[in-house]
Amino acid sequence: MNVFRSEHAYGKEVQSDQNAGSSFAVIRSLEPTNVIMYLVTTFLVIGIIMIYSTSSAKVTDSTQTMNTVFLRHIMWVAIAIIGMLIMMRIDYHYLQKYSTVIFIIALAGLIVVLIPDIGTVTYGARRWIRFGSYFGYQPSEFAKLAMIIFMSGYIAKNREKMSTFARGFVVPIVLIGVVSLLILKEPDFGTAMFISMISFVLIMVGGTRIIYVMFTMIASIPHIYQIMHNNTTYRHNRILAFLDPWKDPMGIGYQIIQSWIALGSGGIAGLGMGESRQKLFFLPMSDNDFVFSIIGEEFGFIGTTCIVIMFALLTWQGIRVCKATPDPFGFFLSLGITISLGLQAAINIAVVTGSIPTKGLPLPFISTGGSSILLSMLAIGILLNIAKQSGRTDVSEDHVENNRSVAT
Repeated sequence: MNVFRSEHAYGKEVQSDQNAGSSFAVIRSLEPTNVIMYLVTTFLVIGIIMIYSTSSAKVTDSTQTMNTVFLRHIMWVAIAIIGMLIMMRIDYHYLQKYSTVIFIIALAGLIVVLIPDIGTVTYGARRWIRFGSYFGYQPSEFAKLAMIIFMSGYIAKNREKMSTFARGFVVPIVLIGVVSLLILKEPDFGTAMFISMISFVLIMVGGTRIIYVMFTMIASIPHIYQIMHNNTTYRHNRILAFLDPWKDPMGIGYQIIQSWIALGSGGIAGLGMGESRQKLFFLPMSDNDFVFSIIGEEFGFIGTTCIVIMFALLTWQGIRVCKATPDPFGFFLSLGITISLGLQAAINIAVVTGSIPTKGLPLPFISTGGSSILLSMLAIGILLNIAKQSGRTDVSEDHVENNRSVAT
C-alpha cells in the first residue's frame, strides 16, 4: 500500500510539474516580445492583402501589365523585415552613443529635401528624395524615429537637470522648434505637430516642469492659427472639409465623404475581401492614408474593430516593455516608440472617420509607403531588442534570488 501511495503521490507531482511547465510555456508565449511579433506579422499580412486588393483595381483599368504598386510594397516589406531583424541584434545602447549623429543626419535630410533640384514635389509638398521610380526616401519619417532616439538620450544624460529651465526646457524646445520648422517648410503640418507632441510627452515624463510646456502651448496658439490660415488652398480647406464636407461634396469634402461611404457600405461583416467599390477610383489614396476605409468596406465593423483592438494591444505590450526596462535610455526610447506607433494609428483612424482634419499620416505597417514601413519596422526592432535585454535582466535577477534562497 505504501508503494502504491508513493507512486500515486509521485504521479501527482509529475502531473503538477507538467501542468506548471505547460502553464509556464503559455505565459512565455504571451511575453511582450512574442505578442509584438504576432501583432506586427498580422499587420503586415493584412497590409499585403489590402494593398493587393486596392492596387489590382488600378492595374485592371489601365494599360499596365504588372502591379507595380503591389510589387513595390512587397519589396519594401522585405527590406523592412530585414531592417527589423538587424535592429533586434544591435544593442540599443549604441543608439544612445550615436544619438547626436543620428539627429544631425535627420536634420541634414530635412534640409536637403527642400532643395528644388533634389526634393520631389508630391501633392503640393516637397517631402521626397527619389532614386528612380521604385526607391524614395522621406526625411520626415526618419526624423520621427531620430527625434525619439535623440530625446531619449538627452533625457537619460540630463535626467537630474530636467527640472531646470535651461537644460530641461530651453534646449529641448529649441531643437524641437528647428525640426518642426524644417518640416513646415515642405509643408507638412501634420508630421511637424506629430513630432512636437511625441517630444513634449518625452520631456514632460523626463522631468520638465509642466508649467513651461503649458506656457509654450498657449504662446504658440497665435502662431499655429496663422500657419493654419496662411495658405487657404491647403490647410484652410482641410479644416473646412472636416467641419462641413457636404458644403463642397465634389471638391474639398470629396475624400472624407467617399471614406464615409466606404465605411458605411461595409456594415457589420463587410462586402467581402476584394469586393470594395470605393477603391475603383472613387476614394483617393485608398492604398495609403485611407486604407482603413477599404478595410471597413471589405471586412465591416468587425474588421475595423479588430484593427483597433490589435493596435491597442501593441500599445499595451509596448508599455509592458517600457515598465520592465532597467535603464533610463531604454525606458524613454521604448516609451517614445510605443506612443509614436499608437498615436499615429489613432490619428490615421480619426482622420479616416472624419473625427479630426485630414493629416498625411499613414496607418503603420498596413498603408503603402516604403519610408513609413521601413522606419516603423526599425522602431519595432529596437523595441524588441529592449524587450529581450529586459527579459535577460529579469531572468538573471530571478536566478540570483533563487541562489540566495538555496544558500540560506
